[in-house]
Amino acid sequence: MAEVIIDPEVPARARRELEEAPLSSLLGFSDPTADAARRGTSRTSGTSGKRGTGGKNSQDNRPPRTLPVTLMAGGAIGVVILLILAIISDSGPFFASLVVASIIVGLTAIAGGALYPVNKAGKSGAPKHLTRRRRNAVALYHRRYVVPELDLHGEAKLLWERTSRAARTIRRSEAVRDGLIDSVEVEAVLPYHLWDIAERLALLSAPERRRSSIMRHLDENDPDVRAVLEPQQRTRDLAVADVEQRVGRLEEFAALAVKADTARKRQLAIAELAELNPDYEELLTRLGDTENALSSSTYSADELRAVADDADEAVRLANEAGRSLILPDRDPS
Repeated sequence: MAEVIIDPEVPARARRELEEAPLSSLLGFSDPTADAARRGTSRTSGTSGKRGTGGKNSQDNRPPRTLPVTLMAGGAIGVVILLILAIISDSGPFFASLVVASIIVGLTAIAGGALYPVNKAGKSGAPKHLTRRRRNAVALYHRRYVVPELDLHGEAKLLWERTSRAARTIRRSEAVRDGLIDSVEVEAVLPYHLWDIAERLALLSAPERRRSSIMRHLDENDPDVRAVLEPQQRTRDLAVADVEQRVGRLEEFAALAVKADTARKRQLAIAELAELNPDYEELLTRLGDTENALSSSTYSADELRAVADDADEAVRLANEAGRSLILPDRDPS
């Protein structure tokens, strides 16, 4: 299944349809046919629910009747022919066989015709409905989802891979899952940051691909070409720097979450190690060497406190980084 990054404001039902859609049914972010698809879908969705129109849409979920009628009619004709043959043969040796055969053929044809609509509805009725609903979501929410496999190329794709890797690290962090880092806030804000970055990368990637194709037919050193190209390049560089900064903030948070996990694991491991002190104290006592007995009031306890402080500091820093991930500004349009 294709990776799809969806605007968090898209309704949950449409989101599920987009997440479950195969790659072949999704529209590219810069797909020029999307407007036409949207208009066509709007017409379909506007008329499909009406009753009594006599149009094609009102019949979408009804199974075709042609085949069952043919089966039943054919069965009836077969029964009549067999019965006529049976009557003609009177009480001959084939009479009983023809009667039995006519009954079997008739019942089989009638059963097949009767059951066909049920099977057809079960196999194709529901999928047609689901397919139409998915098609609506794909068209109506075009440019509110990004498919990296379709929409991102070159540097934009590399930047998204960094973003995706940072997001996975944050979500897998034990400090986040255990609530030491404000997991509720992270889960609420992170999807907005992912969408913000994905949308910017899609907006950047679309003209980049077209520009590369156009430049194959032009001389980059041509003054007229450079007059157009240089302002575009400056805008591109600013856009890339902006996305780099946003990705960097996610990566910083991910690194601090990893550091908090490492510090907590170290703290727990050293605490477990210190729990072995009584066993070694007993060994020293049996050796008659009480001067070197281990004690919680000596260096061992101080070390544990220092380790705990390090872990607490790592979690605090990760929390600060998480709180800095405020909701990104959204386009008011």
